[in-house]
Amino acid sequence: MPIHPGMVEDLSAGVRDLYADAEQRLLGIVARRLAEGFEAPGWATNKLRDIQALRRAAQGVVDALGSAMQLEVFDAVAEAYSIGARAGLAELGAGHDDDLRRIAETTPNTRAVDRLAAETIDLVTQTHRGILRGIEDGYRQVIAEVAGTPLLGVDTRRQATQRAMERFSDQGLRTFVDKGGRAWQMTSYAEMATRTAVGRAAVEAHGDRLRAAGLDLVIVSNAPHECPLCKPFEGQVLSLDGPDGARTVEVEHAAVDGETVRVKILGTVDEARRRGLQHPNCRHSLSAYLPGITRAPVEHSEDPHGYVASQRQRAIERGIRKWKNRAASAVTPEGKRAAEARVRAWQKRQREHLAAHPELIRRREREQPGAGNLPRVPARRDAPAPRPARARTRTRPRASAPATRTPCPR
Repeated sequence: MPIHPGMVEDLSAGVRDLYADAEQRLLGIVARRLAEGFEAPGWATNKLRDIQALRRAAQGVVDALGSAMQLEVFDAVAEAYSIGARAGLAELGAGHDDDLRRIAETTPNTRAVDRLAAETIDLVTQTHRGILRGIEDGYRQVIAEVAGTPLLGVDTRRQATQRAMERFSDQGLRTFVDKGGRAWQMTSYAEMATRTAVGRAAVEAHGDRLRAAGLDLVIVSNAPHECPLCKPFEGQVLSLDGPDGARTVEVEHAAVDGETVRVKILGTVDEARRRGLQHPNCRHSLSAYLPGITRAPVEHSEDPHGYVASQRQRAIERGIRKWKNRAASAVTPEGKRAAEARVRAWQKRQREHLAAHPELIRRREREQPGAGNLPRVPARRDAPAPRPARARTRTRPRASAPATRTPCPR
């Protein structure tokens, strides 16, 4: 069975939900602290005295998040590897029973699972170093904005705090800066890193099973709504191992002894990934290439209007997430009701857009706060966190996540 990262990306939902919930809880802590004592004189001074209590409450959220996140990442990566291994065995279904049994009983590549899980935990926990600082800085910024506003009474102070919290929630907790200088919202980065890891685990497991059967070549599928990053690889043959770069090789025919076939190889799978193939949301799969038997697709599907429609769907999802965050961080009942009304309006746009484009599928998890993976620029870079304990592969994996037809945004 061909494999692509999108087949296992739903395994990252647990990590995404943990971070989305933590972000909303942290925004809620800030909003509640600010909303207390609006009527009291010296409001700004009193709020600054609460910073230690704010930090303790936020630290509790971060500590619980760190423990739960590690378990989720280990579990997701191990399960993705199991799914990829089963997909590789399914592709070898026409082989001899003894060979299939030998390949199926091959010891799982636990080192690959451990490595991917450890790398992912290292990446994700780097966001934790900036969470407390981000909460405290945002809290101070809101107080400074409100204190600098000419206040006429309690209601004016309440309104100014609501507006400042809206700006804070729109910005989000951007607590991590990558090598390119892009500042990421913590939930977005955690989801992106986990989705990348589970996708790599599935693809590597698929490749390990093919290698065990003596197969080194794979072919890239033809997918609708392809983006410019993936299009050059459609229908091309790649090698699992070997040197980078295009080349033509003579290989033995898969079904005829003594006959050779000339095969044009575009490069290696790792090289193609570095150039953009199988990026997050990519739907291009890899399947075994049998020389002399496998045929590349003659026609390539092109649907530029479908790609534009998928990008519009992503924009609507961002609108829904924005107003959900505003509702969570509201400090006044009026602000909360207004934000919830805007959420319903954006959800209506989503229903109308999907009705006009039935080929698209609604992904409700991407409408939850923090589900995006679009970073902004730049800030400070933090040091990496220590490596976690090793992961264990599953012996009884759950059922694989179903493939979806969501187009891949760039």
